[in-house]
Amino acid sequence: MKLFLSVVSLSTLAYTCSAMAEAVHGDIWLYANGNQLVTGSYDHTNGEIISLNTRVFEAEFGIDPSFPLSGDEPGFGAANSLTGIRFTMNLAQGLSMWNGSGYDASVNILNFSYGSQSTSSTTGGALSFLGAASTHVHPEYTLSNSIGDPANGIYLAAFTYQSVGMISSDVFYAVFNLGMSEEDHAAATEWVEVNLVPTPAAFALLGLAGLASRRRRSRAAVQVFIL
Repeated sequence: MKLFLSVVSLSTLAYTCSAMAEAVHGDIWLYANGNQLVTGSYDHTNGEIISLNTRVFEAEFGIDPSFPLSGDEPGFGAANSLTGIRFTMNLAQGLSMWNGSGYDASVNILNFSYGSQSTSSTTGGALSFLGAASTHVHPEYTLSNSIGDPANGIYLAAFTYQSVGMISSDVFYAVFNLGMSEEDHAAATEWVEVNLVPTPAAFALLGLAGLASRRRRSRAAVQVFIL
């Protein structure tokens, strides 16, 4: 097989791989790839898997006007292969707020609860679940502030899934919108995708660059392409 490495090939590869990790409004799809927990995304209304590799999820506070600082997205479903397996959904310590070009630490608090379990971004913590056939769960996310109502803005929280004897999921992110435009929400989400989530393309490009470098050292006149 002939090998050629071109800018066009690399761009195509980067686009294809990055598309696998783009943010969605769907719920989290939790499954195991070998011994590692992985987050994808799916539409719980019809059970359709949207992606097997999703690490950024969009969410809105106040969809129910009776609870303007709360929401239950993203929810999650678990593959039937996780039936009988106990796992935790872990909220990392800290909450960030979009500043128009990145994120700053926020004084607000994300409260994370399900049933009698609760934790918050003040300390970070975990909610525990037992996998069952057709698992579909919607935890509650509520924004609060010790001195009054939180300001409108776009907030970023980080999560992982863990289970004893399994490799934890990669960090995934929820981008919560409180009263801001969809354009602002999209820009804040895109920043997370670009800056916090390494795509498979990044690793592929590194590997291909290494291959090209080795070939240049061994045969400076050889051009490398992938056909």
